[in-house]
Amino acid sequence: MATAAKEQGVEGHDAERRFYARMALAIIIMTFIGFAPSFYLFQLVSYPRPNPALTPLVMLHGLALTTWLALFYTQIRLVAAKRRDIHRQLGVWGMALGVAILPISYLTATHAIARGLHPPIIDAQSWSAVPLLAIPAMGFLLWMGWRSRMEPQAHKRFMLVYTICMVEPGLGRWPIFPPTMAGHVISNLLAFAFIIPLILWDRRTIGHLHWATKAAIAALAFGSFARYIVWGLGIWPSIVALLPY
Repeated sequence: MATAAKEQGVEGHDAERRFYARMALAIIIMTFIGFAPSFYLFQLVSYPRPNPALTPLVMLHGLALTTWLALFYTQIRLVAAKRRDIHRQLGVWGMALGVAILPISYLTATHAIARGLHPPIIDAQSWSAVPLLAIPAMGFLLWMGWRSRMEPQAHKRFMLVYTICMVEPGLGRWPIFPPTMAGHVISNLLAFAFIIPLILWDRRTIGHLHWATKAAIAALAFGSFARYIVWGLGIWPSIVALLPY
C-alpha cells in the first residue's frame, strides 16, 4: 500500500496512464511494421525476405496476438476513463485469450517445423527454440498477472511484460537486421531492451525495482536467452523430436 501511494504521489495517475499507453502503442507499432508484409499487409508490401503463404493456423495465431494487443491498449484506456467496472469484466476475457495464445503459439511453432520455415542461419528444429522457450515465460507472466489482479501495481507490470514478449517476433522481421546470427542477436537484445522503460519508471517513481518487475525480468530473460544455451549444448533437436507435432 505504501509503495502504491508513493508511486501515485510522485507521478500521479495521469503520468502512469501515459507511461503504459505509450508502451502499448510502441509495441503495437513495432509489431505492425514487422508483420506488415507477412500478415497485416500480405501481398501489398514486401520486405527483402520470404513471406510464406498464410495457413489457417498462422492466421489464427496472428489474429489472437493482434486481439491481445488491441485489448491491452483498450484496458489501459478504460482505467484512464475510470471505467474499472468494464476493465474488470473485459479482463476475464482477456485472461482467457492470453491462456489460449499459449497452445496456439505452440501449434504455430511446431507447424513451422513441419513446413520447414526458418531463417538461413539455422535449421527449422533448432529455430523452434525461439518460440517454444518463450511459451513457459509467457505462461508464468500470465499466471502471475492473474494472481496479482487485486494488487494493481504488480498486475499491470506482469501484463506489460507479457505483452513485451510479443516485441521480438515483430522486431526480428524488420529488414534492417541481416539474416545472420549477429543480426538475430542484435534484434533480440533490442527487443529485450523494451524492459528498460519499466526499469526507469520504477526507479523514478518508487526508487527501486518493484518485486513484480524483478520477477518479470527474470521470465523475459529466460524466454529471450535460454535459446542460446540449448543451441550451444546441441540438445534442442533431440528435445523437439519428442514433442508432438
